[in-house]
Parts: sequence; C-alpha cells; structure tokens
Amino acid sequence: MTATMWLVPGLRSADAAAEQLQTQLHAAHRIASEVRHGDGVALVLISTELVVWTDGDIWWWWTGHTTGRGRWIYARASTGNVATTARRVALRYEQTLTNETRQAQLSGRASGAALERKGRA
Repeated sequence: MTATMWLVPGLRSADAAAEQLQTQLHAAHRIASEVRHGDGVALVLISTELVVWTDGDIWWWWTGHTTGRGRWIYARASTGNVATTARRVALRYEQTLTNETRQAQLSGRASGAALERKGRA
C-alpha cells in the first residue's frame, strides 16, 4: 500500500482501526489488550496466541489452525464492522484460554506422573 492511499476518503488509518477494535473488545467483552503502532500497520495484542493485525482496511488474526504443511491459517474481516469482528476475536480468545487450560492440566498430570515415578524409584 502506498502512502497516497491513506489520503483517499473512506480509508481508515491502521492506528484508528486498532484502537476502535481495542475499545470494542473491552466494552463488549471485557477483554484487555494493548495497541502497538507500526509503519502502515497496527497490532492489537490480546494474548501470546492472539494478535490482531490491521492495515486500516482489514483485520486478520491466526485461527489456531495450520495447513497440512504447517502454515498458519488466518481469519480476515473488514474494518467496517467492529462489533462483529470483536465478537469473532472474543470467540477466538475463549479458544486460546481453553487451550491454555488444557495444556496446563496436561503438564500438571505429566509432572505429577513424573513425581509418582520418582517416588517409586
């Protein structure tokens, strides 16, 4: 995207789009996040597994899935509908929390089993 595209009426800046999504995530879903500004892009940092990128026209984030070759699959949304995008991101955030809980439980079981084996030795 060239710098002149940002001067076209109707196009939004990445910074404004990211801050609007951050506001909607907090207001509607009570999800805390940070916004980082870059050169023509902005990031909404929600968790280690969930970062929403924007160039001012679209938002995109990792779905949590990969292709058969291990490439990340991204969800995309227009910056024109903040409420719908915030709801989709909130659902993805819930998935990351579920994944983190599951991983913590598995690692707890694994370390518990290891301690049990050590006690038997």
